[in-house]
Amino acid sequence: MTSKNFWIRLALNVAIVGGLVSAFGIPSLADGDHQAECQRRLESDRARIDSDVIRYGDNSGQVHHDITKMDKSRQWCRDHKADWDHDRFDLSFYLTGKR
Repeated sequence: MTSKNFWIRLALNVAIVGGLVSAFGIPSLADGDHQAECQRRLESDRARIDSDVIRYGDNSGQVHHDITKMDKSRQWCRDHKADWDHDRFDLSFYLTGKR
């Protein structure tokens, strides 16, 4: 009878360990790749800044607001571990406090 108990316990332990590994061992697939969303946000912010510079001037309140929004988009990218083209979006004009 001990041989039968051994195999039952082994089967239960394998089932429990398998369930725990599948529940906690697989990275979250819902996060996905945020690279495209990061790029879209920053490109949209850059276009808005460039448009408002033409319309209102370099030192307008609207441009400062747009640059602050771009900083928030950069933070969103950092939070979601998505990188962006720093040569394109991290120019001194697009960074707050660097004018």
